[in-house]
Amino acid sequence: MAHRPLIPLLLTFIGGLLLSQSGFFQSAHRSYLSLPFLLSGLFLVVLLSPSRFSRWSLLPLFFLLGAFLIPRNGGESTIQDLAIRGERVLLEGTVLKPLSSSGDIARYAIRIHWLKEKKERHPEERRIDAKCRLTIYRNPRLFHPGDRVRFPAKLGTFRNFNNPGRYDYELSMRSKGYACTASVSDGRMVVPMGKGSLGFPRAWIEGARRGVRDFLRSNLSEDNGGILSALLLGERQGIGASFRERLNRTGLGHILAVSGLHIGLLAWLAFSLFKALLSFSYRVTLATDTRKISALASMLAVTGYTALTGFQVSSQRAMIMALVYFSSIIIGRDRDLWSTLAIAAFLVLSLDPAAVSSISFQLSFMAVVGILFLAPKLMRGLPSPPLSTETKTGPILKGLYSYLVGTAVVTLSAVFFLLPVSAYYFHQVSLVAVPANMTVLPILGLWVLPLGLLSVFSLPLSHVISRSLLEASTWGLDLMKIIVELWADIPWAAIWTVIPSIFEMMLFYGLLLLILSWRGRRWARPAIVMILSLFLADISYWVLKTQFNRTLQVTFLDVGQGNAALVRFPGRQRMLIDGGGFSRDTFDVGKLVVAPYLLDSKIRRVDYLVLSHPHPDHMNGLRFIARQFRPKEFWYNGRKGGGESFQELMHIVDSGDTVIFLPKELTEPRNVSGVKVELLHPPPRGGDKWKPNDSSMVVRMSYKGISFLFPGDIEEAGEEIVVQRAGTRLRSDILLVPHHGGRTSSSTKFLDAVKPRICVISCGRGNPYGFPHPETLERLERTGCRILRIDQVGSINISVDKEGFRVETFLE
Repeated sequence: MAHRPLIPLLLTFIGGLLLSQSGFFQSAHRSYLSLPFLLSGLFLVVLLSPSRFSRWSLLPLFFLLGAFLIPRNGGESTIQDLAIRGERVLLEGTVLKPLSSSGDIARYAIRIHWLKEKKERHPEERRIDAKCRLTIYRNPRLFHPGDRVRFPAKLGTFRNFNNPGRYDYELSMRSKGYACTASVSDGRMVVPMGKGSLGFPRAWIEGARRGVRDFLRSNLSEDNGGILSALLLGERQGIGASFRERLNRTGLGHILAVSGLHIGLLAWLAFSLFKALLSFSYRVTLATDTRKISALASMLAVTGYTALTGFQVSSQRAMIMALVYFSSIIIGRDRDLWSTLAIAAFLVLSLDPAAVSSISFQLSFMAVVGILFLAPKLMRGLPSPPLSTETKTGPILKGLYSYLVGTAVVTLSAVFFLLPVSAYYFHQVSLVAVPANMTVLPILGLWVLPLGLLSVFSLPLSHVISRSLLEASTWGLDLMKIIVELWADIPWAAIWTVIPSIFEMMLFYGLLLLILSWRGRRWARPAIVMILSLFLADISYWVLKTQFNRTLQVTFLDVGQGNAALVRFPGRQRMLIDGGGFSRDTFDVGKLVVAPYLLDSKIRRVDYLVLSHPHPDHMNGLRFIARQFRPKEFWYNGRKGGGESFQELMHIVDSGDTVIFLPKELTEPRNVSGVKVELLHPPPRGGDKWKPNDSSMVVRMSYKGISFLFPGDIEEAGEEIVVQRAGTRLRSDILLVPHHGGRTSSSTKFLDAVKPRICVISCGRGNPYGFPHPETLERLERTGCRILRIDQVGSINISVDKEGFRVETFLE
């Protein structure tokens, strides 16, 4: 505290921000206190009363500063209220970002200026200022940033998949400034209205960026153009999914976002170049401090590059960090890197308090913390190179050794320090991150990026020179892509990991801090023993829970408009019945929804996969699970789906050690760890005659007198067949309502045979089919069962033991 007072102040400030964003103050009166007023007050407290207020007394003040530093809502509340109700409105606004497309779907970021409600009488027109995300589902039109457009749209809100281990999508979009979504079915309804207003200097910057965008598009292939657009302009829309996946497997995904890496490389190159140029003049060297002049010139270069990227949030943060560091050089305080980092963090969070919860902010600053904390200690432990500097090649070899060792140490420090955070957010750890970064970053930083920037900045002077520099940059880019592919194609390049809890992450960083700083501190060794004991207790808890489970647990997951249920049998075996999915297949539910829940539960294997029938909302999510969770058996009804998703799923299953079971192999009940599992439908033969929904697998399982029924999407005709064949065996305590509560299912005859006590409806909130239908809800209510809707309560977990069953929901 005495040597670096900004560090604890920053930590308490961040604590206040996190408490504020958690909603702790939502029910209390909150004052909108301005940042300058509070900072001025704190400064006066320290300046005028140093004897009465110690530095420790500032900690609660900075905590309150973070807690009450909240952004103003502006005109967003109006459009948010309409979005919650799903209103249809007429909107007019300015395009903020270029087109982002996935298949037939196109998306734009729009700054809304004008809104008109579609009321039968007296439609209201309002002037507002809010940012929304426009989604066009077919016939997309091409617009550019700065274009003004008008369109009719249905408003909506951003929604999470409410399961443990979820990614907080709602918070992420709020932190990016989005107020709501706007959906348009046909792009032809989006009408251009001329030029909009981006304001100065953004309008001028966007004009320059559009020229660069057109230059890259006309002179490069689609792949190379997309990558260089990401590196130079910060626009990642053109990056292919396969290349993204390779970068993630190699720990190089960070190169796509213009952030600390890119700004840092440019800052280092600019500073080195300006300093070298100034050193040519003996008079300038004697008369001035070349480091300070170089730092000032480098600040201009960094600001120019950030402007070229459109002042995106991640590049703004990196720019602030670089400007703060160069400022510390100018004032002669550049050796105190920890305080410099703290000042940069204060500035970033003061300008954008929501950044504290963003992944990019956390990764950027924690990577720097890891480098500052670990790299010096690792470097001190390495031996000096046994090279003589008296020979001609000695200095060159020593410089090469220092560069390679320094790069390896910096990369290892950042990767190791970020391990828990990477596992928490991305559930994947790259085992080749260090060598991949060592081989790719020099090409990126010394070849691709500098030549690309020189090509852009020489564009107004000479197109010939600019094209030549761009071509030279793509040579390095092609080499970089080859190296990335080589590392990514190694089978063990990356592994999927369980998701650590916040408590486990705190134990990791606490243990690391104590191990590296225990000397001279008597309390350090007992603290290390205590943390190791907590680690052991945590591991023992999860081993008992995952390997020696004593109950039957069934979790109905929130996968939107679809079905997915995880069954955890007593012991260690698990079964996944359906995996959710969407018909457009632009969002992998298995990878982004189901797998995070499994990994959050410390589950790395699913023994049985069951596909009730090959429809996208039940099937598409199973592909990732089949690929990564090594199932022993795959059950399905034998009906072949017509799309590529089904073919891909079957290829994954066939290429592994998974055994396929059809209804003819499942005629006898199974006993899995004391749970009776039986297939009631379809019969071994004859299922091909029915509609796909009516041939859904109907699975029943019972344990200690409590039974579950999973009927897929079976409809009334299929229900009648099941009732005739199964009779009283259909009776079950918990029913997954067939076909998401559609009116053609859950017939009275079927419900009378099942006699459920709890009915679970798996459907997406605001789904286009209107599920669950009112008629179905009326029939369910007449049975007297308790109705649980996943779109209202989130995932539902039902555990069964000798005393009965217990129901837990995610949102209640």
